[in-house]
Amino acid sequence: MFGMSAVIQTLGLFGPNFDNGRATIEQMSPREYAEPYYTHWLYFMERMLAKYISGERKVLAVKSAVTARVVRVLMSRPTLPGWINTQVMPRMFGSAKTAKHQPRYAVGDAVRVRAERSDGHTRQPGYVTGRLGRITEHRGAAIFPDEHVRTGSTAAEHLYTVSFDGIELWGEKAEPNTEILLELFEPYLEPA
Repeated sequence: MFGMSAVIQTLGLFGPNFDNGRATIEQMSPREYAEPYYTHWLYFMERMLAKYISGERKVLAVKSAVTARVVRVLMSRPTLPGWINTQVMPRMFGSAKTAKHQPRYAVGDAVRVRAERSDGHTRQPGYVTGRLGRITEHRGAAIFPDEHVRTGSTAAEHLYTVSFDGIELWGEKAEPNTEILLELFEPYLEPA
């Protein structure tokens, strides 16, 4: 499944990231969702391929030809310069982007995860909803998956690593000195 996914991704069928895949997987029935992990990938790939085969063959052919040329050029170099791997490739093929606004939070700021989760696809974990944490790192900006799935927008939002104390998440039953680190998008956060 991983190999098939890599080939389909190379053809450009998933777009700039896997948000649509995650949203599609969330539509699985509880019985299907209980199946092994890669069954989720198969479920998504079947639906994406059916979508492209049913009405977008020209798009697929053009994407395949362009992608094949890009892959040939990249493969002609045994190694890429480090700055291409760290700066260019994530912006071209990943979800790393430049946000149009300055980050709202700084390292050390206390934050609360917003009290409600959005309807539909979200990357906000339910178990931290409404909980207090502290910003430990600003991770740059990336395509905001919630909006990407909902509208197709590739607008970027700032991404932070937020630290949560185990007691904040699970109460007094938490193992002492437990720290949980999560990457959370700025729209999920509010000042504490």
